[in-house]
Amino acid sequence: MSFINATFVIAVHDEILNQTGVGREGCHIDRLEGVLSRIDQQMFYNNISNLFEIASWYGIALAKGHAFVDGNKRTGLAVMLTFLEIQGVSILTDTGLDDLMVDIVESNDEHELLAKRVSNFLIALSEI
Repeated sequence: MSFINATFVIAVHDEILNQTGVGREGCHIDRLEGVLSRIDQQMFYNNISNLFEIASWYGIALAKGHAFVDGNKRTGLAVMLTFLEIQGVSILTDTGLDDLMVDIVESNDEHELLAKRVSNFLIALSEI
């Protein structure tokens, strides 16, 4: 059921490192596959079909899952936005999304609550 697979996420991560020149390469593939499985489970068992909520899960799970040596927040953000782009949704730029990713990682809130909050934030910034 995955919309996004590990190969895609690794490619996004590596491209971010190449473009920014910041961070070290390295992926814990088992951890990454576990993160992506968790997203699939959320969609299936909690019947999540809202694009913004699914995108939020990608951002949250990748940022907090620490599957990469460096660049987890950047990768989570990029995959979250890319997922929405694939679905035909654009998000306004320069809107504090970097700060949002830091807030996500620092939050102790349940992931389900975070996903709802992030989803609402993305809806407000969307250009469909």
